[in-house]
Amino acid sequence: MAHKFRLFPILLFIAVVLNSCSGKANRNLNIDVSKTNISPVNIKRYEKQLFNIEKNSFKEGLKKIAPEFPVFLKADLDDTLNLIRLNDFVTSPLNTKLYDSVLVIFPTLSPYEEQLTEAFKRYNFYFPEIGLPNVFSYVSGLSYEYPVQFYAGDMIVALDMYLGNNFTEYRKTGLPLYKIERMNKDFLVRDCINEMYYYTYLEKPGKNVLQKMIGEGKRLYFLDAMLPKTPDNIKIGYPEQKLNWCLDNESKIWAFMIENDLIFSSDMLVIRKFFTDGPYSHSFSSESPARLGEWLGWQIVRAYMNKNQEITLQELLLEEDAQKILTGSRYKPKK
Repeated sequence: MAHKFRLFPILLFIAVVLNSCSGKANRNLNIDVSKTNISPVNIKRYEKQLFNIEKNSFKEGLKKIAPEFPVFLKADLDDTLNLIRLNDFVTSPLNTKLYDSVLVIFPTLSPYEEQLTEAFKRYNFYFPEIGLPNVFSYVSGLSYEYPVQFYAGDMIVALDMYLGNNFTEYRKTGLPLYKIERMNKDFLVRDCINEMYYYTYLEKPGKNVLQKMIGEGKRLYFLDAMLPKTPDNIKIGYPEQKLNWCLDNESKIWAFMIENDLIFSSDMLVIRKFFTDGPYSHSFSSESPARLGEWLGWQIVRAYMNKNQEITLQELLLEEDAQKILTGSRYKPKK
């Protein structure tokens, strides 16, 4: 398996699982991790250490915490330019506001450490050969593109990207409301485990609608396996009413794909229509969600794993034949 790491400029910030369309729970996910021996997740809070350094001894304070936070402070701390950049970062009015807000929303990270520990136990069960990451939190200065990242095997979580959809600074960025709706603490652990998927598996980009559907379906099924108690609307990032629309209209969505010969289409306009994020799908009503290709792919992969109990999660992720998965799923949503 290949590892994919998303890089970032260090100096700047320095359930039960819902049933598949068949209505049967996937027995492959009913695993016992009570005896899995891993160290409990301890999220190291870089933001607290960084923002509490005395300004009149800033360099000395940075050097003191640097051994604990090498992922952020591996740079030359005797370099004046580096010190100026870090000082500008922690004294920025925006960043001090973000830090203060983080302390209010996240006075403790214990609930998230517990959830990550359970998810990491499941990850260790499925991928014992892959080491588990250390986890660090930080204030990013609104690094909204990658709220969770990996760097050299460490997981980096930007707490300022989970302050709630009423946080005024989010709207000033110009981000659309459908994205801001997901910038709350309910998505923190989900985003961490979603990034674990990319850390584990380097997926090839799909060349047509089916390949992209199955690729996204495998990612969401990975979330099923790691976060069995997390609601489906959180896993896929839909408002609950949008997910309900999918459940009510599943057969119509699939029929639309079949009748318009879209399953094997490699037309980029079609692909964008079914996989680009947005407030709704332009092929359907405003009550529909965007990214319907992701949701359909998820249902197909769930059906495939339900009907092929001998297939392991690892085998699913490594299977590159999307047609094989579609055929093996015998996917046919009820009308």
